[in-house]
Amino acid sequence: MKQFHQSVTEKLAGLLLFLMVLLSILHGLYGEFPAYPAGGLGWLAALLLVTTVKLIQRIQVIAMLLVGGGGLLWGVFNGAEIPVEKVFSTNQAMLAMLASVSFLRLVTQPAICDEALPQGSRPLWRTLFGVHFLGSVINMSSVVIIGDRLSANRPMTSLQACVLSRGFAMAANWSPFFAAMGVALSNAPGAQLTTLSLVGFPVAMLGLLLTGWELTRHGRAGQFHGYPMRFGTLWIPGLLALMLMLLHHAWPAIPILTLICALSLSTTLLILVLRHGRTGIDAYAQHIRIGLPRMSGELLLFLAAGVLATGIASAIQASHLALDLQQFGAAEASLLLLAMVTVSVIGIHPVISIATAGGVLAPLGVDPNLLGITFLMTWAIGVCASPLSGLQLTIQGRYQVNALTMLRMNGGFALVMLAGATVALTLYAGV
Repeated sequence: MKQFHQSVTEKLAGLLLFLMVLLSILHGLYGEFPAYPAGGLGWLAALLLVTTVKLIQRIQVIAMLLVGGGGLLWGVFNGAEIPVEKVFSTNQAMLAMLASVSFLRLVTQPAICDEALPQGSRPLWRTLFGVHFLGSVINMSSVVIIGDRLSANRPMTSLQACVLSRGFAMAANWSPFFAAMGVALSNAPGAQLTTLSLVGFPVAMLGLLLTGWELTRHGRAGQFHGYPMRFGTLWIPGLLALMLMLLHHAWPAIPILTLICALSLSTTLLILVLRHGRTGIDAYAQHIRIGLPRMSGELLLFLAAGVLATGIASAIQASHLALDLQQFGAAEASLLLLAMVTVSVIGIHPVISIATAGGVLAPLGVDPNLLGITFLMTWAIGVCASPLSGLQLTIQGRYQVNALTMLRMNGGFALVMLAGATVALTLYAGV
């Protein structure tokens, strides 16, 4: 009976999340339609799914709600208006993006094959770039899909785990379909997707090239078993990215997150119908009932982060605090990046540090693109370096890869990427 009740609850939450996406798209297309209905549905779904979230995430969520709620109360007691709509809707567009992008795994998952895994340096490069570009669209699903294939007949090696973690994490620097982009755009109001992607893409390529060079030196890749990557695996992600850029150029007034949501939902449904007919529609509906509730962890985390950012901004505004910040240039952005990556390594999720930094800095009128680029690089380097990030915990738990081994392999890489990111920030700020 308990299992039945839980199943019904999760199905209802999935339906609410799908409606949240539709209302978020409606708000993006017609600005006069308010955002809080979509946010309200997200909160209702979160309440239904709260028992499915891990304890450590619940603690993080409660801590953010307490701090954010305290900031809102401080603002109220000091004469500030209560930003009720903002509390409910701060991250609704980004959550809608996460939910809609999850549909893409229905049409982009590689076919499982029994062929022997290719071996050597070339398969390492293919696996590295494959998990990067596949992950840039379907996110963590790519790590699980490729990781399960690599470990099907033999334990995953630390070298394979390193390729997966770095290849996937670097996509956070630029991908419009990545959660990091939604967080950056939400917490750096005014930032432009095109600018963030153009600056972040070379940084991502630097990370991939550095990884490939490092891991293939001195014959290290001789025993590496890679994923049998095929063109059919990557053409849909590439086409989606191209379509998104074209649509954004044609209708720049439509928010980029709205375009991502609409494109993800419609493209997935069209491909499923063309491929499988009625069965494809059933798979689409099943994802609403079963797939969407699985994002409960991200749902609660990002909703709480919205309260945190709103509370911090409200408290600062009511207290009339003035930071002695003469400018926010490359040097300040680099120091902020170092600080946020450091707290990521010790287990603070990037969305928390980004929401906090955005709540403090965004109202000061700093360059939103510089701030957004810093946020993307924080996410990319932080999740790669931290043994406590969701990415690393997935690899450790699913494939029994030692956490200290991963920290040792990725620690030096993170330091080099921090230096590279500092150069990129300096070059951007100097343009």
